[in-house]
Amino acid sequence: MPASIETSEKWWEVTVICPLNLEDSIYWTFDELGSKGTASQKKDDSRIVTAYFPQASFQPADFEGLRVKLLDLVATQVDNLAVNMATGPTVDISWHLIDEEDWAKSWKRHWQPEEIGTKLLINPAWLELPETERVVLTLDPGSAFGTGAHATTQLCLEALEKETLEGQVIADIGCGSGILSIVALLYGAKQIYAADVDPLSFTSTQSNAKINGIQDEQLQVEVGSLPEVIAMAQKDNALPVDGIVCNILSEIIVGLIIPRLSEIAGSQTWGVLSGILTSKAPWVEEHLVANGWKVTGMAHKDEWCSMNIQLAGPLSA
Repeated sequence: MPASIETSEKWWEVTVICPLNLEDSIYWTFDELGSKGTASQKKDDSRIVTAYFPQASFQPADFEGLRVKLLDLVATQVDNLAVNMATGPTVDISWHLIDEEDWAKSWKRHWQPEEIGTKLLINPAWLELPETERVVLTLDPGSAFGTGAHATTQLCLEALEKETLEGQVIADIGCGSGILSIVALLYGAKQIYAADVDPLSFTSTQSNAKINGIQDEQLQVEVGSLPEVIAMAQKDNALPVDGIVCNILSEIIVGLIIPRLSEIAGSQTWGVLSGILTSKAPWVEEHLVANGWKVTGMAHKDEWCSMNIQLAGPLSA
């Protein structure tokens, strides 16, 4: 029997050293490849991003293809990110096998409590809670995307603390580990309808909700995307929702989300879109305007941006 089939004994620990402003792109790449845990730490002006995959997911030769993929990622973004290709290698990737019992410990050692914005503290579920006056989100992301370390997630969290969420109904499209949904509830929201195409996100969101004392009826989550969110809210006669959060790559926002977004919104509905490269913001805004939305504000972090949006009114005939 080939060694690669023995998935229960070994895990690949894959480490990438990259410029700080490529960190989130590396995260997204690992997420798309099916990482079962991703963490990062700072090293001088660079970031060390580490991801974990079951042994059966990759053969050693596959990582050479991953190296090429990451270098292509740098090449396509170099103009936008002001990365100086002439200074030498912009990414360095390495990999090795570790034992089953070591992979979770290896991933978790990178995590520390993290303050986000002016109100929130994200505390790993396996660490003792530090003294704080902030609102505390206890988080164990498992294998789902969303630890709060990503610039895209932080932009959404910082936007949420500026909204008046008390008693509001919110849609979370692409909920990941449930971080935005749960924080909205901790800030006073009444009801969340959430969905993610990754079944692992469904499990992680439910688990993190329980850790934070969220009731099942407060946070309804399904595997899927905007159509599932619409169906859940319609069933409860909860349309239009008061707020929308969507932290997904811009191609998905433009292709799948924006065309149907008005189905859950009213004239007073606010929205926050993130996962958008600043270089693609004009393209996203163009599609928003064409579908009856307006951008009311933007925030930036590294190469990413978030957009505050609202319906502009009836589309012209």
